[in-house]
Amino acid sequence: MVINNLVSILQKEKGVIKNSLFLFSTGILSAAISTTSNIIFSRFFGPAGFGIFKTSIGLASTVAYTLDFGTKYFLPRFIAEFEGKREAGNITYLIARTLILKAIVTILVLILSWIFSYQVAKSFFHGQSQIILVWPTMLLFTIIFLDVTTPILLGYQNFKLLALTSILVPFSYIIFGLPLAYIFGIKGGLVGASIAFLVGSVPAIRYILKRVVRKTHNKSFNFRSTFINYSIPAYIANVPSYISIAIIPILSLFFTQRQVGFYSLSLSFYTAAQLIPVTLSNVMFPKVAQLHSQQKADQAYGTFKRLVLIYTPFVVVGIIVIIPITEPLIRLLIPQFLPATKIIIIQTIAALLFGYFAIVVNYVTAIDRLRIATVVNWILSILFLILAFYVTGLAK
Repeated sequence: MVINNLVSILQKEKGVIKNSLFLFSTGILSAAISTTSNIIFSRFFGPAGFGIFKTSIGLASTVAYTLDFGTKYFLPRFIAEFEGKREAGNITYLIARTLILKAIVTILVLILSWIFSYQVAKSFFHGQSQIILVWPTMLLFTIIFLDVTTPILLGYQNFKLLALTSILVPFSYIIFGLPLAYIFGIKGGLVGASIAFLVGSVPAIRYILKRVVRKTHNKSFNFRSTFINYSIPAYIANVPSYISIAIIPILSLFFTQRQVGFYSLSLSFYTAAQLIPVTLSNVMFPKVAQLHSQQKADQAYGTFKRLVLIYTPFVVVGIIVIIPITEPLIRLLIPQFLPATKIIIIQTIAALLFGYFAIVVNYVTAIDRLRIATVVNWILSILFLILAFYVTGLAK
C-alpha cells in the first residue's frame, strides 16, 4: 500500500522528479568534488589555517548574500512568469536593472572595505597582520555578488545547465585553487575560488546572453515598484536564513581558529546533506510560482505535499547511514580532524531534519506568503545558531 502510494506520487510529479533526479545526480558529483577540495585544503592548511580560510570565504559570502536584497527570489520568480507569458523584453529589462543595482552596491562595499580593512582583519582574522587577506576576500565577494547566473537559470528552468555549472565551479576550484594555495597560501586559495566562479559560469553566461533580446519591455512592469513590493519583502522574510551563511565569521568572533576549523569541516558535511532538500526546493520553486500566477493554488499545494513525502525516505536512510561511517571515514582521510567526528554526525543529522524547513520556505515564498516564510526562517535560524555554538564548544 505504501509503495503504491509512493509510485502514485512519483507519477504525479514526474516532471519535478525528473529534474530533481538530474540535479541531484550531478549534485552528488558536485558535492563529492567540493568535499574532496575541503578535505585537501583542510589537510593543507591544518585546523587553524583552515579556520582562517573558511572565515574569509564565509565573510565574502555573508556580505554578498546579505546585500542581495532578495534578488535570488526576485529573478527566478519573475523570469519564470515572463517566460510563461513570452515577454522576453521584460526579462532583459529585469536582468539589466538588477545588474546595475548590484554594481552600485559593489562599489560602495569596496570603498568601505578599503576604509575599514584593519578593523576587518583584527576582528575576523584575529590579527592586523592578516590584512593581506582582506582584498582577496573582497575580490571573492565581488564575483559572488555579481553572479546572477543561478537565479536566472532557475527562472528559465534550465536545470541541465544549472547542474553543469554546479559541477564546473567546484572542479575549477580544484584546478585553480590548489596550485595558487600551494604557491601563495590562503590568499592564493581565495583568488583561486574567485577564478573558479568565473570559469565555471562561462557556459551559463553564454546561454543567458543568447536569451537576452533587444525588445521593449512592457510598460505595465515597473522594476522599482516590483522590487520594493516583492524583492524587499522576500529578502526581509529570508534574512534569518543568512545566519547559516554568516555563521563561520560569527563563530570566529567567539572561538579559536582551531575550533572554527573543526566546525567548518562539519559544515561541509551539513551542506552536502542539504543537497537533496535544496534540489527539490529549487526545482519546485519556479513550478509553484507559475501555478500560483495561473490561479492554480490546489495544484501548487499538491506539488508541495508530494515533495515532502518523497523527501522523507532520504531523511530516514541518511540518519541510519551517517552514524557508523563517520569516524572511520575521518580517521582514514583527515585524522587531524578526529575531534570533529561528533560534530560532523550531529551536523549531518540536523541538516537532514532542517531540510523540511527549506522545502516549506521555498513553497511559501513562491506563493507570496512571506510572513509565514519569515516565521519559519526565524525558527530554523535560531535552531541553527544554537546548534552551531553548541557543537563548536564541543571541539577542543
